[in-house]
Formats: sequence, structure tokens, C-alpha cells
Amino acid sequence: MELPSLPAYVTTVVIVAIVVFCYRFAVSPTVRALSSRPTVWRATLATAVASAPLAFLPAPDPGPFRWFIVFVTALLTWQGTTSDYDVTHPIGPQRSAKVALLLLAVASCFWAPALLPWLAVYCGRLRGWKHHAMMPLRLLKAYLAWFFVGTALSTPEPSTGLVLVLGCVSLSHYVKPAWSKARLGPRPWSWAWHNRTHYLTASAYSWGWARFLPAETVTGILRRARAVDRPLNILTVLVESAGLVAFHDRSLLVAVLVATAVFNLTVVLASGIFFWENICTNAALALTVALLPDQEYDAAFGWPAVVIALSIFILSTADLLWQPWHLGWWDSPFTARVNWQVETASGATLGLYNDFMCPYEREFGRVLGYFLTSEPILHGHLGIVWDPELRDRLVRAAGDPAELHHLKQIHGRAQTNAEQAREHIAFLTTMFIRLNSGTPKGPLPRWLRRLKAPGGQLYQWGDLPPYRGEEPVRRITIRYQERCYRPETGDFVLLADEVVQEIHLPPQRPTTGVLHAQSFHRLRDQPRNRAEPLHRRAP
Repeated sequence: MELPSLPAYVTTVVIVAIVVFCYRFAVSPTVRALSSRPTVWRATLATAVASAPLAFLPAPDPGPFRWFIVFVTALLTWQGTTSDYDVTHPIGPQRSAKVALLLLAVASCFWAPALLPWLAVYCGRLRGWKHHAMMPLRLLKAYLAWFFVGTALSTPEPSTGLVLVLGCVSLSHYVKPAWSKARLGPRPWSWAWHNRTHYLTASAYSWGWARFLPAETVTGILRRARAVDRPLNILTVLVESAGLVAFHDRSLLVAVLVATAVFNLTVVLASGIFFWENICTNAALALTVALLPDQEYDAAFGWPAVVIALSIFILSTADLLWQPWHLGWWDSPFTARVNWQVETASGATLGLYNDFMCPYEREFGRVLGYFLTSEPILHGHLGIVWDPELRDRLVRAAGDPAELHHLKQIHGRAQTNAEQAREHIAFLTTMFIRLNSGTPKGPLPRWLRRLKAPGGQLYQWGDLPPYRGEEPVRRITIRYQERCYRPETGDFVLLADEVVQEIHLPPQRPTTGVLHAQSFHRLRDQPRNRAEPLHRRAP
């Protein structure tokens, strides 16, 4: 490949710098402001103000990236329009927001500034600004910034800089986790050499991922998986840090983007954390880059392009542009989480898992509910800790209740919060009263539920069969459970199981359910029903 002349790289540097500046100080604050109060008039006014000065200027040609942006917009629109309603709020405005999102997505295919109100509706009214959708959303904001800059500058080939901007936005979400892992231990390679990554799979199984598999099957998988911890860790760090040199060559960038998609597929198999938005987006971006014309985009590759990308990675890692998550921790085999179960009108006891709790499936799949228990919490999601010594002590404490109690007192922190507990009880009460009275759970009829976009936290299994809304609910039971995987014996042990709250719902009535003040105060003042911990093997 013949390298472009220096002026071509200078033009690319200028365009990329202006686009990044526009993203950071114009597009992103505008989207944030509109999302905080997503009204139709504010979104329309912001779009008109932003696009009016550019109405008589020729729009830049994004080339093959036009279809990539359409794909990403369609992907997130699918998620936003098919997600369930929050039935504790009026359904009408939520239905209108989904219709508006669909119409704005179609409009953005013909006029890019329509992405501005689209982002306001998706991030604001439909609460789409979540961890798993952040990367594709930032790609749309970066494209919008590039469109404004390209239209204002009227440069002949501004889409060359678009390759760098979109690639850097995507890969920065992997470079920063690599940096975070390098800072975990005393040496940059400490995490890769010492993390027991197979503990992540064990904790995910305890948490609710793939519980349809027998414990003996999972134990066999874990015994084989622990032999490849170090090779897998090293490969993880290489994939995450490969973005630092990805722009040296077009084929290298395509390979790195494909590797990140495969990496996320491995993550979902190992942990139940499903970055399906990132998988689809990076696969589509890799295909788009592979189809770029040979010479037109040469200035987006080479060592000067690597230097440009490195500058962006440094700024984003320092949280000066956008803020990817750190995603660096030590995996432990110990988990303490809050679980929900329901008793139906027929007397069946079923598990209330996070997929049924959409649009809050992410919250119910992570650490929600710790405010209901006074037990000190030692870890984050899936048993993650930030101290390798604590991880090792947790492994040794699996068969020693006294040592576990000591660790909880020294390293744990109780997150009891009476106000959050009252709000949570009120939310569940109102939700199930309205579901019992026939309020629709989502925009899709039951026979089309398979067309609903998947969730990002696949913890849809447990000790009980799942509740799917087949019949009314008369009682909700919330339990605190501690589980641990013992690597020496391969056992999954239930260390503690106690009821922290029971919510008794009023009998089903033909009218729409409303949380009356008297019912709310009765539930609020209801004492906790604590059972003795059950020291037994998990089923």
C-alpha cells in the first residue's frame, strides 16, 4: 500500500480533532440535556437550531458507513421499541415514545440530524443509556458530530476521518479495560498471570446463568477450564489492547474488530453477560471497513494513524472524551445476592428472574436488593473483588463459617437503606397489582414475544421454575442467599438462605390496580421475616 502524502494525514488529523471536540463539547452535552427532560418541543428546537445553518450546505458523503449507521440505529431501535413497559407508570406516554423512536429512526436514514431527537428519546424516555448500549450509542453520537463538522467544513473527503473516529470509539471500550487490568496488581501482568478466571463461570452459575445444566456437568467444565486460565487471560489482554496498533493496516483493524466480537461471544458463554449490541456493532463495523475502497481511505491507516488513535485512547482512558467502564477485577467463587420469588393464585411457587423484570432486567440481574439486608457485602456483581488476598481468603472460608463471618465484618459493608426498601416494595406492589388486573407487560402480544430484543444479563434460571405471567401473583418473597464454589471438591454450596421481605398482595379486583396509601403503609411497616441460614448443598 502506497502511503498518502503528509498533507493528507494533516487533513485527517484536523478533521478528527474537530470531530472529537464537537463530540465532547457540543453533541454529547446536548444529548445529555435533552435526555434529562426529553420533551418533543425541546428535541425539535435543538434539532432545528443545529441543522438550520447547514440546510443550504452539501451534506458529506459517508460512503459505506451510511449503511453501518442505519444498521446500528435499527439495532437499538429494535431494542427500544420491543422492551417492556414500566407498568408502574402510565402506558400511553411509553407507547408514544416507542412510536416516536421508530419514526425518528426512519427519518435519520434520510437526514442525519434526526439522530439528535432519536438519541433524546432512546436515552431519556426509554432509559436506553445503559452499559451494554453505550458503545453503539457513542458511535451514533460520533457520526452525528462528524456530519456537522463535514457539512460545515465542506471538505472533499471528510469520511477518511470517520474511519478513525468510529474505530477509536469502538476500540476504546476495550483498551481501557486492558489498562485497568494492568493496574490491578503490583506488576502489569499480575492479573493475566494470577486471576482464576474460571471462578467467573462458577459465580455466574451460582448467580443464575445456565442453571439448566446439572451441577456435576458444570463442575467438570470448571475443572478443565482452570487449566487454561493463564492462556485465556493473556489472550484477553492481547485482544483488549490490540486497538493500540489496529490502525496500522486495514486488515489488522478488521481482524481486531472481529476478535472483539468473538471475545464478547466468549464472555456470554462464560458468564451470561451478553453484549449483543457490541457483538453486532463490531461485526458490522469490521465488514464496513473491509468493503472500503482501496485508495480513498489510505490516510486512515499507517503509523501516523496509529499515533492519532493512540492520542484518542489516552484521552478516553483518562475520561476526558467519553468514559468507557474500567472492567478490571479479580474473580472469586463466593456470591451473595438477593433473589425474588412469587406465589401464584393457584399456590405455585416460581422464581422471579431478571428477564421478566424488563425494562429493568439489568438492575435485577446485577446487585439490586442489597439495601434490603443488613448482611455486610464483600463483593460486586458475580462475586468480583479488587483484592487478590481477599479472593484467596474467600476460597479458604467456604467451609469455615467463622472465617467467613470474620471477613464480612472486616471487609464487608452493609448497604441497608430503609427509604430504598420502601420504594422497592412500593414498586413491586404496584407492578404486580397492575399486572394482576390485566395491564399489558410489553408492546408485543404473547405470540410475538420471541421477537423481543434480548437482554444483557442472562440470569433467567434458579432453584425454581421461572414465572412468565401465566396467572396472578398473591405473594412476593425476597430472599438473601450466599453461595460458594469449592474448587477442592467441586461442590456448589448454599451457605445462607434467609427471607428478608414478604409482600402480600391484595386479592385480585376487576378494576385497575392502584397502590392505596393504607396498603403502602401496611407493607412499609411490616417486619422482616428472617429464617435461620440453611447450611446445605445447593440443589
